[in-house]
Amino acid sequence: MKKHSLLPVILWCGMAPGPLAAQDTVLQGVDLIDGTGRPPQHNVSIVIGGGRIRNIGPAARIKPPAGANVVDLAGKTVMPGIINLHGHVGMTKGLTQGKENYTRDNIEAHLRTYASYGVTSVVSMGSDADPELMIRIRDEQRGGRLNGARVYSAGRGFTIPGGYPAVLPGNKGVPFEVSTAAQARAYVDELAKMRVDLVKMWVDDHYGRYQKLPPELYTAIIDQAHKRKLKTAAHLFYLNDAKGLLDAGLDALAHSVRDRDVDEELIAKIKKNNAIAIPTLSREQSTFVYAVSPPWLDDPFFLRVVQPETVATVKSAAYRNRIFSDPDFAKNKAAFETASRNLKKLRDAGVRLGFGTYTGPPARFQGFFEHWEMELMADAGLTPIEVIQAASKNAAEFLGVSRDFGTLEKGKYADLIVLGKNPLDDIRNTRTIHSVYIGGQKFQ
Repeated sequence: MKKHSLLPVILWCGMAPGPLAAQDTVLQGVDLIDGTGRPPQHNVSIVIGGGRIRNIGPAARIKPPAGANVVDLAGKTVMPGIINLHGHVGMTKGLTQGKENYTRDNIEAHLRTYASYGVTSVVSMGSDADPELMIRIRDEQRGGRLNGARVYSAGRGFTIPGGYPAVLPGNKGVPFEVSTAAQARAYVDELAKMRVDLVKMWVDDHYGRYQKLPPELYTAIIDQAHKRKLKTAAHLFYLNDAKGLLDAGLDALAHSVRDRDVDEELIAKIKKNNAIAIPTLSREQSTFVYAVSPPWLDDPFFLRVVQPETVATVKSAAYRNRIFSDPDFAKNKAAFETASRNLKKLRDAGVRLGFGTYTGPPARFQGFFEHWEMELMADAGLTPIEVIQAASKNAAEFLGVSRDFGTLEKGKYADLIVLGKNPLDDIRNTRTIHSVYIGGQKFQ
């Protein structure tokens, strides 16, 4: 099947247009991880102006422009901002999910939370209760009103009537529930008219509880999306479904295959499509980890934005018991282990890996989980530099925005994180955030 590039993305302005944006900034003397996969560079200066990197290279060779704001960051490490290809924005407050939470204020609060953790871009993956509101916010960002993570939107995703996840609390009426190919194609056209960034579908029976989106419907969705020059992503669980979706032209596996080990046939299909695999290991572990109150619930890096009452609930005996007594508890643990094993198999086979977390739903905490995801990917066998590349270069390439984003190179937008310690020594050092820059403007 002929592949299509994602719809063009409008160029961005800096976070604070006006006099402050006119002054160049020089980040001086840093160790640089540029996101390309190349080894780090030491004692580098980054000259930022107009939201972009004007110059970058050895500090000894770069003279700061006259009047520039020179920031001495000797001993610090700079890496690209994290691009999360699988988030859910605006639907949750505390531990409650519902359309009533989907307001401009809540969406923008979520985007600020992401940004404070160095997540400079996030894809809202199919759970936009009011997609026109999300598109307005996205377009305002692209016009210069950027006060949090850059957002991309899949609008409303696709399932069947009474299918997963429409049956979950707070989700009724959020996904399109389609029963015919004609209906599915019409909804894809509706999304295309809104100028969404990609199309999302769910193909999962949730351990046999519900009917899945069948091949004739997901094939129609993928085909119509490609006709409208939109990429497609699918929530999936089973190996056979992944193969069927790829045969239909799927562009992104939005979760890991979790029922059994991936095989050479699947790997070949992913490569044939030039598709990307997004593991979401933190999502899988979150289905059972709270049964024992993980130690990071007391970590200041986690606690920085989470409300105390939310933490108290998650740490409570009642919450722990509810997780432990879930009839799927053992299945969820096995699914996580399979997902971790499959990530390593895909990496070893040279499959292009992306980065996503499924953050946004209750107890899947935005910002912190992105750093936890990096740790879990490293635990699965990836090197820190591979993890960072998945969350920067690879993610930007999938979104079709690598001309402007994803790596720290001359001419690209200055979306970056300044760290106190080098994450190549220990991936958990991504949590030593000194500052975050989005479009060349310091967010924190």
